[in-house]
Amino acid sequence: MTYLNNQINLFKKSFKLDKKRFSLVVIFDLALILVSYIALQLWSNWVSNAVLKISGVDLTTISEEAFGEIMKELAVLKSFYYGTLIYSILLIIFLFFVWSFFQGQIWSTILKKKFNSDYFKKFLLLNLACIPLFIILYFLAAICLGFFDLLLLFFSTAGLNTSFIMFILFILFSFIFLPILLYIINCIPIIYIYFTKKNKILDSFKNTFDVAVKKIHLLYIPYLIISLVFVLLSIITVLFNILPVWLTSLISFVLLVIYAAWARFYIADVIAELERIHHKI
Repeated sequence: MTYLNNQINLFKKSFKLDKKRFSLVVIFDLALILVSYIALQLWSNWVSNAVLKISGVDLTTISEEAFGEIMKELAVLKSFYYGTLIYSILLIIFLFFVWSFFQGQIWSTILKKKFNSDYFKKFLLLNLACIPLFIILYFLAAICLGFFDLLLLFFSTAGLNTSFIMFILFILFSFIFLPILLYIINCIPIIYIYFTKKNKILDSFKNTFDVAVKKIHLLYIPYLIISLVFVLLSIITVLFNILPVWLTSLISFVLLVIYAAWARFYIADVIAELERIHHKI
């Protein structure tokens, strides 16, 4: 009962945020999305233009005498493949730095820590160390979604009442699958929380394991709360369907950014409370 009371108090507390810090997190999120979008758009435009240049190349119609023409068209193809590879690598590196920079700014703002060059350098190394974990978590999330799709297929072929099926799937999604999915997604942010606290890479992994893995049962209620808030926001956005599509999309996007900022502040408070009560570090 004490645990539930603590969670209720933390949830109430999560809406009493420092407006300046919260606004900064939202701004950093928007800046990350904007810069990433511009970079992806520039890369996409380059690839599109490069494809147009080689769209007329047909090596099967070139005669044996036209050797010079063959070499020119081979050079165009070679330039396209190498150019795409180089620009793709540069894009990945750029997005990696952009992600690290803005995520570092976000978590240092949430936890009231100073963002400096030493922190940023180690944060880059932390993200490199997290790449294998990113891949593992991606596959776990895919498995979770795949299992939900199988359940959806099973219920749809079971011959049950449609309304009953939708109700069961809604309950399963809201109370089981979505909390599990959010927990999987938030493993990396929990690492960020511990890293930002002490600026130590190895300790951040160890502390995350001690709290987020060993005491995973204590995280179900917080992630259930986050899930229910997400479901509530999703229902609210349906009410905006009477508006023009572009306006509905904009409102949904803004709500999603605000929700993501709130969820990170809330998780930071939850982890701090778990650490205070159950795990002294």
